[in-house]
Amino acid sequence: MSGAAVAQSAFEGIYGQVSTGFESNTVDSAQDTGQDNNGVANLSNIASPSVNSAPLVLGLGYTFLVKDKFTLGLGVDYSALTQTTNTVGFYYPGTGSTNVYNYNLTVSNRFSLFVTPGYAIDRDKLAYVKLGYTNQRIKYSQTNCCSAPSNTDSVNGYVLGLGYKQIITQGLYAFAEANYYAYEKSSLSSTYTDGPGGTVSASPSSSAYNFMVGVGYKF
Repeated sequence: MSGAAVAQSAFEGIYGQVSTGFESNTVDSAQDTGQDNNGVANLSNIASPSVNSAPLVLGLGYTFLVKDKFTLGLGVDYSALTQTTNTVGFYYPGTGSTNVYNYNLTVSNRFSLFVTPGYAIDRDKLAYVKLGYTNQRIKYSQTNCCSAPSNTDSVNGYVLGLGYKQIITQGLYAFAEANYYAYEKSSLSSTYTDGPGGTVSASPSSSAYNFMVGVGYKF
């Protein structure tokens, strides 16, 4: 009887879901390289701007029953909201200048493709792990300069997570997840059009973690 119940797991099949919660994004060890036209490159101080916020994540996927109580899910998530970090000031110690250049960074268009090996506790309860590929766009913008240069890059990374799903009624379920995202270094550069001109470049890595709760429907 137990085997028959699990074989008819309520989570087998196509699902769609939406979630929100707490998320923290960090741009790790950002450092600017600034160079006036025909000048010498100078390195700025190092800063790690961050932002804590409530994301909105949309998900689709399919869950297979593999054997006994073990399942395997294939899914995709999309984070619909843009997150903007606190503003940080960069200056160039080697130049002797006291000028501070303020920047913030934004994270957007994050999507993830993943597998979710799971264990069916019973017909209406499922625990799972998440592992897969993730991509996001990262942008930096200067906020206190007349030419206000900015640049955007797309970066790849991986996602690891843990989750739990519980059927509420028929196909409707609630779930909770904890996820960690890590991304490769970005390639950001900007060209100034005012004053002596020149370029500013940076190549920070980025990471994030979140704790999510949501609802979904298994079709």
